[in-house]
Amino acid sequence: MATSPQNNLTRQLCDSIDRLQKQVEQVEFWASAVTGFTQPVPGYEPETSSIARYVKPGRIPKKRRRRRAASQNDQHATKPASA
Repeated sequence: MATSPQNNLTRQLCDSIDRLQKQVEQVEFWASAVTGFTQPVPGYEPETSSIARYVKPGRIPKKRRRRRAASQNDQHATKPASA
């Protein structure tokens, strides 16, 4: 069945409105992203950060030592057979 010109125009108008809505959503997204980047970085307060509960007050956290590779440990720990 052939579509009437009015139905064809209606479909094209609806498609155009759908595309426009998608573009508006993208514009809103990027506008909010740019607005977020223009805000100053908030001050850092170590006492109020989420990691503060793992560190004792007034104390600098200890650095973790790296473990030696297993091959280095084996060389120092084992003695040669002739000894």
